Amino acid sequence: MLLPMGGCALPGRQTADAIPQPAVEPTVSAIQRAEEAQSGVMLAQYQGPATESESPVELAEAPELLPVPPASELSDDQLELSELESLALSNNPAVAEMRARIEALRGRWVQAGLPFNPVAQYQADEIGSEGAAGLHSVGIGQTIVTADKLQLRQSVIAAEIQRAEANLAADRLRIETDVQTAFTIALVAQRRVELAQQLRRIAAESIEAVNQLLVAAEVSRVALLQAQTELQQAELTVETSQAALAGARRQLASVVGVVELPPATLVGDLERELPEVPYEAALSHLLAASPELADRAAAVNRAQRSLRLAHAEVVPNVTGQVRVGYDTGADDTFTGVQLSLPLPTINRNQGNIRRARAEIAAAQLAQDRTELNLANRLAAVLQRYQTARIRVERLTESILPTAEENLKLSRQAFEVGESDYLQLLTAQRTLFQVRLDALTATADARQASALIDGFLLEGSLDPNRFAPNLDFDPGLN
Repeated sequence: MLLPMGGCALPGRQTADAIPQPAVEPTVSAIQRAEEAQSGVMLAQYQGPATESESPVELAEAPELLPVPPASELSDDQLELSELESLALSNNPAVAEMRARIEALRGRWVQAGLPFNPVAQYQADEIGSEGAAGLHSVGIGQTIVTADKLQLRQSVIAAEIQRAEANLAADRLRIETDVQTAFTIALVAQRRVELAQQLRRIAAESIEAVNQLLVAAEVSRVALLQAQTELQQAELTVETSQAALAGARRQLASVVGVVELPPATLVGDLERELPEVPYEAALSHLLAASPELADRAAAVNRAQRSLRLAHAEVVPNVTGQVRVGYDTGADDTFTGVQLSLPLPTINRNQGNIRRARAEIAAAQLAQDRTELNLANRLAAVLQRYQTARIRVERLTESILPTAEENLKLSRQAFEVGESDYLQLLTAQRTLFQVRLDALTATADARQASALIDGFLLEGSLDPNRFAPNLDFDPGLN
């Protein structure tokens, strides 16, 4: 009852399309991708903060939204993890909510790059002076944005879009992790029902054997009462296991986003081997590709671009106007040109520059804190995985075979009268408990594996943790 890290021996997880840096390429096997993370393949890798003296920021187009896989119809016969994940990605409101937020940011990105509208003007002067009709002119004015402020405004919002894309990838990973965890719990509950039914069948067969021995006066009525008690306990175990399975299926249905699952058998592999997971390789992969770090890196990027914009806003915009007029008194036409710009002698945007620098420091510290938090969480989850892995290996490779052989020999000894029924009953209970312990350890390992493979992300139905800035409109000087 062993399983691999990548996908936990269940069908492969759905993967999202690549999204712009610093967002993340969705779930991959923690060990298979560790070397790629070291070599710089992962999209979520981020560099140290840029300095103000670097070349102007590269302006990225607003990224396209990640596609959602089409929902599949659930089978009435068998349910596999892959179809449940696909349905959950289509039904979970977190994905649709984040996509709507990204679309709103794309609207802000478009608006931030639009220049000022031209201004049309009509002017009449000296009307009625000495009986003349006066001077009449029409003009058109335009505010010219300097220092690439429009492009810098767009670059700030593009960084916010990257944050939203990273959080969309995180939401999808949360969904996949939650579905895989709920699927594992339900699948193990289904196996528990099967084991309980086997125990009940064995108990029923034992009553028949004890009855025959009782008729032959080879055992006392005490053995028959013990066998009957064991059957009643087995029936109780079946009922409680079936109730646990019903609850696990309801939880799985809520994560998938349906009212209830069809009465189909869950299909998954619980017997594949659990690999060893080195902490250093898992941590390297996590820090290279975590959507949480991609979000923090994008926040640092946004703060740095905001500082560049704040410096650019010191340069004033130029307002120009051209007029063409007619002097009715002199019967002449004339033209006029006007240029104006603020003089940045008092307000040099000092406050916004200071704020932007503080935001860069705060964003970098938040990034460092997230790295430490990820390392701490990974250590706890990996310890849970390794503990469960050891339990599974010992139970399945040595303890379970011993318990099975013990039951076989105890049954043979009881049938020929060399041992009493209590010894056979103890062997049956021991084997059943060992199988239950192996299932429990497998469930623990699978859930920890799903967390590691999903970059420690879970809680897809929790309130959204990310709210992008939709009100960025600093105005242009």
